[in-house]
Amino acid sequence: NVNAYTPINSTSTVNNRGYTILKLNNLPVGKYYVAKSNIHRMHPLSKIICTVLFVLMTLSGIDIKTTVALSLLVLIMILNTSIPFTIFTKALYTLRYILFFMILVCAIFRLPVDASLAVIINIILIVFYTIILAMTTPPTELTYGFEMFLTPLKIFGISTNKLALYLSMALRFIPTVLDESARIIKSQASRGVDYHNLYLGGKISAIKGMVKPIFSLSIEKTKQLIRTMNIRLYSLGRKRTNFRINKWRFFDNYLILIHILILLVVVVRGFLIWDT
Repeated sequence: NVNAYTPINSTSTVNNRGYTILKLNNLPVGKYYVAKSNIHRMHPLSKIICTVLFVLMTLSGIDIKTTVALSLLVLIMILNTSIPFTIFTKALYTLRYILFFMILVCAIFRLPVDASLAVIINIILIVFYTIILAMTTPPTELTYGFEMFLTPLKIFGISTNKLALYLSMALRFIPTVLDESARIIKSQASRGVDYHNLYLGGKISAIKGMVKPIFSLSIEKTKQLIRTMNIRLYSLGRKRTNFRINKWRFFDNYLILIHILILLVVVVRGFLIWDT
């Protein structure tokens, strides 16, 4: 199998001058991992439906036992994707500051330990499930799935194809922005900026110096994309066909049914806990 995702060996590398260069592209958002698995072969719409159902499960789960059950579900999904688990651990390491902030918030509001642990684990599970959706579905197929998922909004006069395209473009630009940020960091490191040894004011100043170049490069990338779409006579108002023929298989129905049953169990369990 061809691996479209380039794993990162560590969270940081050192250049020839000894300055530490931070790696910002550990988050596998907007990247597709080519493999042959049941999850890869699923219809993009069914994967989006399963993701929405899973988010509802995590929002409904209020105890640690439900969180453990959802963790087993995510683990089974990961094992069925053929995606290396190291990708998920690197994404988790990248989110360490957000998780630390959540722990701090739970401590400030004096939440019980089991409830705090359930909240933090649920956040991790949502991130992992989103990674499964993004890395098993090509960006073009995500656009197709979002457009089908948002079809009911046409009743209210909302252009679903435009909305789906905007969502897809946002996902595509995330790795682009991260790559450009890493390039700017390397450029700053070659000029003597060492992020790990800077004091807080110096780090803030270095980050402020990154903002303007990142926006400039992103705007230039956007202009290039617009020119490419104009050359190819791309029109949002026209009806489009899909490059791939997406077949709705038995596995799609099976997995959606499993998610619906688990969601019902989680909701009923939540009501019973609240009543007691």
